[in-house]
Amino acid sequence: MRYHGELSEYIDQALTSSDLRTVELIPVTLGRTAQGLTTVISAVANSRLRIAAKHRRCSKTVLANSALYKWLREKNG
Repeated sequence: MRYHGELSEYIDQALTSSDLRTVELIPVTLGRTAQGLTTVISAVANSRLRIAAKHRRCSKTVLANSALYKWLREKNG
């Protein structure tokens, strides 16, 4: 069983409440690498992410990171 923590909830909320068609994409900075991170998101968020990333021709990671960044900035003022 996977743990659904706050980070998963935040990402899910960011992906379902943001306009993934227009959110400003934040480029990934190349450099040091880290182990991958897995989060659990809803089927709705996953579908929206896959469709928008394909339409925008960007990676799901870049789009998810961008949506989360925008969502956190709006949430924290």
